[in-house]
Amino acid sequence: MGGYTYSPDDANAAEGKKLWNPSKTLGIINTDPGYQCITCIGYAPSQGRRCRNPIRRDNREFIMDTLEDIAYLHPDNPAVMSQLRTIAGPALCVRYHQNQAERVVMEWQRKLQQLKPVKEERRSTKPSRSRNEPEPSQDERIKDLQKQLQEMMDLLAQLKGEANSQQHQDDRYERRDKKKEEGERDSRKEKECLEKERLYKERLEQERLEQERLEQERLEQERLEKERLEKERLEKERLKKERLEKERLDKERSAKQRKEQEEKRRREREQQKREREQKERQEWDQLWTNYQDQWVHFKASVSSETNVLDAIPWPVKTGSYRDAKASNVKEFFRNAVPRDASMSKLMRKECQKWHPDIIYRLLRDCEVTLVVRMMIDMICRVVTELLDNSSGKSAEFLG
Repeated sequence: MGGYTYSPDDANAAEGKKLWNPSKTLGIINTDPGYQCITCIGYAPSQGRRCRNPIRRDNREFIMDTLEDIAYLHPDNPAVMSQLRTIAGPALCVRYHQNQAERVVMEWQRKLQQLKPVKEERRSTKPSRSRNEPEPSQDERIKDLQKQLQEMMDLLAQLKGEANSQQHQDDRYERRDKKKEEGERDSRKEKECLEKERLYKERLEQERLEQERLEQERLEQERLEKERLEKERLEKERLKKERLEKERLDKERSAKQRKEQEEKRRREREQQKREREQKERQEWDQLWTNYQDQWVHFKASVSSETNVLDAIPWPVKTGSYRDAKASNVKEFFRNAVPRDASMSKLMRKECQKWHPDIIYRLLRDCEVTLVVRMMIDMICRVVTELLDNSSGKSAEFLG
């Protein structure tokens, strides 16, 4: 355990110099490897060593300022223990060791009691005399007074040093109080900032909650709107399906009616066609019969007075020489020939009828003009062509 300097002859006291090192004496600095700084001064039983948790920065500053102040006081000064009691709590970590403050104070007090002052002994300059010794001389008394004066001056210097130390301590206290006020002011400002920040965050939270509420209302409105639109869509689809189904049924009904009407008209057309074909067939059959009768009559009645153009049974539908064209002749034979007759046989007979030698023999007593000859030659060619085409294919000419 170290000591502290105390000497009335020492000039340090007069000049307000430090008398001891509180930080080293009390073990404030944690000297564990890797630390060498102020940590919690509490004891960690689970680790078997000093606690290494950090303490607050403002507490560290307060502790160092206090130690700086008491370094100018004698360790046995009652103000030292009073100041040490004020830093015991701040020197402990808040989490684990606040209950060790009293133990720490007692440990510090024990360390202070173990300090030994290093003090220069004054030896009295007054010689010891026995009763039998003679009275000191004038010079001796002067020297003794001078020594007493020196002692008084030394004591005065000591008192001045203590006064300076007290003034220095007062200055320290004033700086500490000022720093404390600044800390409190900063703390108030920090609290105000924190309060403003809290209010700001609270306002932001309220705005966020309000926005969430509005967003939820909007989403709910959108959901209801979607449901309404979906219901309308489904209703429209249902109505559309009903309309389409009705239209489909109407179309099917109309198509069925139209089909029935078309079928009816088709049957009517077929009936009319059959009737028309039957009528035409009857007309052609009658024309064929008339054609054959005209040939019989022509063969029997031809004479020199016969009008050849009117007497010849022309193979056309009208029977008139005016319509005697190749196309009309073909039409006549294709339609007038009976269905059950052999086209080739009939055409062979017609070739015989219209052969120029034969027909001119019948008209030998009549005047045959060039036009008549050309018409007879044309019919002969048509009949010959039909004969050539009808060999085994009479059905082709009958349709």
